[in-house]
Amino acid sequence: MTKPTISPAALGIFKERIGDKKMFSQALMPVRGEKGFRKLTYEFAKTLDADAIAKKCADHGLNGFGLVVKDTDGATVWKTEAGWNPTGIDMVQDFQDACQRYNLFFTLSVTSMNDAYRGAVHPESVSIHAKKGKHYKAGAPATHKEGEMRVDIPEGMTLDDMQKLIPFLTSEKEEVAGKSRGSRGTGYIPLTSFHCPRSEHVDYMLSLVKELVTNYHPDAVFADYIRYDGSYTDLCDCPRCRDTFGSQYPGKKMGSREWKDFREDNIADYGKKFNATVKEVDEKIITGWFNLPAPKIFTRDRIAQNYTKLGAAFDAPCPMVYPYLMGTADDGRRWRMLGDIALWFTNWTMATRFHEYGDKPVLCITNSVECNAEEMLRSCQAYDYGLGIALFKYFGTSDAQWKACKLYGDVLKTQKTGDPAPSEDVIRDILMQVYKEFPPKNPKLLKWKPE
Repeated sequence: MTKPTISPAALGIFKERIGDKKMFSQALMPVRGEKGFRKLTYEFAKTLDADAIAKKCADHGLNGFGLVVKDTDGATVWKTEAGWNPTGIDMVQDFQDACQRYNLFFTLSVTSMNDAYRGAVHPESVSIHAKKGKHYKAGAPATHKEGEMRVDIPEGMTLDDMQKLIPFLTSEKEEVAGKSRGSRGTGYIPLTSFHCPRSEHVDYMLSLVKELVTNYHPDAVFADYIRYDGSYTDLCDCPRCRDTFGSQYPGKKMGSREWKDFREDNIADYGKKFNATVKEVDEKIITGWFNLPAPKIFTRDRIAQNYTKLGAAFDAPCPMVYPYLMGTADDGRRWRMLGDIALWFTNWTMATRFHEYGDKPVLCITNSVECNAEEMLRSCQAYDYGLGIALFKYFGTSDAQWKACKLYGDVLKTQKTGDPAPSEDVIRDILMQVYKEFPPKNPKLLKWKPE
């Protein structure tokens, strides 16, 4: 694939923050536990050592660090007056200080429309289904079982105790982990909710964003889950949306071209407000948005992410390209094939839709959890469009991958912003060094086998 050219003007805001070097960042989701991202645990979040984490990133070739300060559960991890912080600690301050000590570019990620806690305590802002589904009725709120995270009951606590702490936790339990992406978590199943982007949930989110950028000094703030629930096409049928759509497009029906435009505008309008809230406090803070790279039949019909409209609202898009979450060679030939297909598909999608982002630098984030070192580096190379790459996530990254990060980071340090990704020969040489210390699990399934 021919990589796009990034204009010097579009790179200016990044160069002001990071100089002329490429980004190489690692993300941390503090409420997701220590093995990947399948758990929801506030007790683990309280044990994190910000200094040790930032130092490890810096020691392993990374120059950026991203902290998920509000995840899909809805918990905030800073000293807040507006939000819900079940950990009781100020993690943002701790990590901000640590990133300053180790000269790491500091990014905050804020989950927007997906908020399980607010769905439990403020159901009036949850999106409404227009049509009947297999497990819900027309007019029901868009609150459903969480697809990935599961909850364990700590020793000395009961399920009832946990449900008081986590009001969106069900009594249903997943006993056995599978190999497909949606079946790897075990434990009690929480609910999750997607909120209407025309509801008071928007005001709540903007109050959190303003609180963050007023009380802390991040280099960047990115909006995650800036979309509708992609599992459904009939959201949102609340009175707010029905009345506004009817007045804007008299006589038009749900599912029409105008309906799809209306939903895209709802999400883009939130993006504009998000960006404006940040810039009103500090115009030099970089703003970005996470998107799901996919054909328009998905991004328009299901999640209502219009790349052009959202691209105009923020400084940078951050495509979430996690091909090897679909399958890894460590689980066998079939799963590696699925991962490779996902890599090809996302490459094709990015190639065909990159122009829709406009004249903005693109910082992709790819997975280091639930894949191996080769798969991680193949993704790093595929999705480096000149600005660099971000990884997902700190806990769950293997020792072999940390070594690969160190070697890959050393290469990126020799590159300038806008340079193409390191070559395949460079990737292969890195892997040969990694394999001497960390032999791969299924070497026959790798593209570059140990020497």
